[in-house]
Amino acid sequence: MWTPELERFPGPRYVAIADAMAESIELGDLSDGDRLPTHRALADKLGVTVGTITRAYAEAERRGLVTARVGRGSFISTPHAQGDRFMIRGESEPDCVDLQLNLPIAKDRADVLSQSLTELAADPEQMNRILGYQPDVGMPEHREAAAKWLGLAGLRTHADQLMITGGGQNAILLTLMALTRSGDMILSEAITYPGFMAVTHQLGLRPQPVAMDEEGVIPSAFEDACKQFAPRVLYCTPSLQNPTNAIMSEARREALTEIARRYHVWIIEDSVNANLLENAPPPLAEIAPDRVVYINSASKTLAAGIRVGWIVAPDEIRTQISNALRASNWMTSPLLAEICTRWINSGLAEQLLAEQKQELSQRNQLMRQYLGEFACRINPHSLHAWLELPEQWRSSEFILQAERRSVKVIGEDNFVVAQYRAPQAIRLSSSSAWSQNHLERGLKVLAELLRQEPEPSLSVF
Repeated sequence: MWTPELERFPGPRYVAIADAMAESIELGDLSDGDRLPTHRALADKLGVTVGTITRAYAEAERRGLVTARVGRGSFISTPHAQGDRFMIRGESEPDCVDLQLNLPIAKDRADVLSQSLTELAADPEQMNRILGYQPDVGMPEHREAAAKWLGLAGLRTHADQLMITGGGQNAILLTLMALTRSGDMILSEAITYPGFMAVTHQLGLRPQPVAMDEEGVIPSAFEDACKQFAPRVLYCTPSLQNPTNAIMSEARREALTEIARRYHVWIIEDSVNANLLENAPPPLAEIAPDRVVYINSASKTLAAGIRVGWIVAPDEIRTQISNALRASNWMTSPLLAEICTRWINSGLAEQLLAEQKQELSQRNQLMRQYLGEFACRINPHSLHAWLELPEQWRSSEFILQAERRSVKVIGEDNFVVAQYRAPQAIRLSSSSAWSQNHLERGLKVLAELLRQEPEPSLSVF
């Protein structure tokens, strides 16, 4: 528990506590996202009244050092060099380090959103235009900006090939609605994104796992599955695969697309993480634009609440997908697409992406520092890491014991397709921690736990 030495600070006790807090932040003893002691706990420790602590925290909040959350406590909230502030805070368990969800690092977007809306409000002609019905695939200028943005991820495309969707998840749903019918057998990576499996369940599809290695889908396993099941679709994530962090080499990508052509299989390429990757191999859609439906979104790079995604589809099936879009929600909100377009055209989107990549790099350095000695797949720009557990651990046991120590993670069973036998493993979403300091606290707990034997009382039989 943070306990200041007040004798070094003159003046009233509440001012001294605020001064000591400022010094601790400057020295690095307190970091953004750290939860401060409760008023009662710190009052008892310092031998002062609870009212003094209340005044001290109020003074610290006035200085911009603290953010108070009703029912959750007070947290250090320091200004960053570029004005960033991490916004995600634990709702019901403020002391818990929750690494379960693959979230983008949440930073303050209020100012840039406000500026975009102010600029839009000053243009009533455009404002009224985007408040009306627009083409189901999106407004031309919105699709042009999207084509420019996707070029940064290595895909050369143009507005006529592109459709705007309500995020990446919506894009997966629309594509499967267009290409499959209930009862169809489809293929995916044996360990894959749970959102994809949720869609297959809703549509009554039967996903079959394709074996993987460190690069993702194994071409020979894909071909064997094509012979056995005659599928219409393969879903995969070639870059920073969720959850394994696998990255397909260019040779692997060429092999997969050649097999897809031979067996007339459509590939759904989920590239929502590709923008984060440095020097990524070319997208599958760049190698085989006639067989690949390419999906990307703003959620993991710009802001999760900007529910805008993009589909680039071959000519042969583009109409089918646009029909699915129109049947489900008629069109993606032009207002959200307009905001995204303004961010892309102004260069703000590239700035936000660069900030995201820089913060992820720093967090993944912490991952490597604490978990590098274990079988952990870490990429400098990934939202998550994939940890295969030591032999003494089952994932269910590890998750329980980590939660007892106030760290939450999820295991391989959330990602396994059908009855595929996956290794005992957990996914660690470094991006969901409030701050680097908060992440480090959780990683220390996990590293210590990995070196121990499971507690017999929690063994699962």
